[in-house]
Amino acid sequence: MRTDNSVDWHPEPGETELARYPVSFATGTAASVEGRRSFRDRRRNDIEPELPGWPAGPAFSVRGLTGKAGVHVGTGVSGVFAVVGGILSDLLGGSTVNPEPGRGKLEERENEVDDFPVMWADTGDIARTLPWQLDPSRRPSGYSTDIVLTTRRALVTGSASTPTPTSDSYSMLWETPRESIAEATPRRFSIGQSDFRLLFRDGSWVRLTTRVSDHTTELLGLFTGSHRRLSGTELSAGQQERLSRFTTTLPAGATPPVLTQLPSGLVRVQSTVTGSKPGVVSESRGFVMDDAGQDATPRAGDIGQGRA
Repeated sequence: MRTDNSVDWHPEPGETELARYPVSFATGTAASVEGRRSFRDRRRNDIEPELPGWPAGPAFSVRGLTGKAGVHVGTGVSGVFAVVGGILSDLLGGSTVNPEPGRGKLEERENEVDDFPVMWADTGDIARTLPWQLDPSRRPSGYSTDIVLTTRRALVTGSASTPTPTSDSYSMLWETPRESIAEATPRRFSIGQSDFRLLFRDGSWVRLTTRVSDHTTELLGLFTGSHRRLSGTELSAGQQERLSRFTTTLPAGATPPVLTQLPSGLVRVQSTVTGSKPGVVSESRGFVMDDAGQDATPRAGDIGQGRA
């Protein structure tokens, strides 16, 4: 495992990059912890002052009932009823009312309502080595972090400017062998169900988010093997013909299509092109096809977290 904020990252010989998505430490969504995150040891003590080299961040505290209502004071009359229902649900230990659209059911009250740790680690644990730049409240404006998954490693890279679809210059902030990660699991109680947890072999863990459910689903699928990258030679004749037609429609500068076998057996084809609208850096183009190369509808678990 290595942490380094000055080295540009490139795959090693024989190593293949499987996925790269913007990532950061997750943020609480329950009214008691909305917009907040904590860093804990395994006895739930605050460890922020012990993290070497970390800039100061906002102090963490859990809101009481008055504070919870104040978070949503501008939601309007109908929103207030939803928020009050959510607060009562929190107080009763339930999760049936979720004012935020797309948020799944409560899974761990102690870590999602009563507290919101995004790092759970004792001294010397792997989770403590993740870089402070993952914290949106600490990193400079305009700075972004990505999680990169390869055939060998998981990495976090950083960039002070928004990369182009073909850029490959990123500073490596952190890396660990894939074997050090025991589990990669979704955390449904999050906006868009985009949070996930990396549990390390030593028992420590971190809660991260891509902020896009599709990205989280694919990343975790590649971790666990439910999703698999394919080469063109693995496609059927019908799929190869469809891919060839698609490739001829791509504009100059587009990335080569990425082929992913989904859990259902369908194949998703995706390419990144330069954004066509002001302020949009890049856009994704692609489709999902069956074995004959015909358009197909993704099944449950293929793309996005779905209902929880």
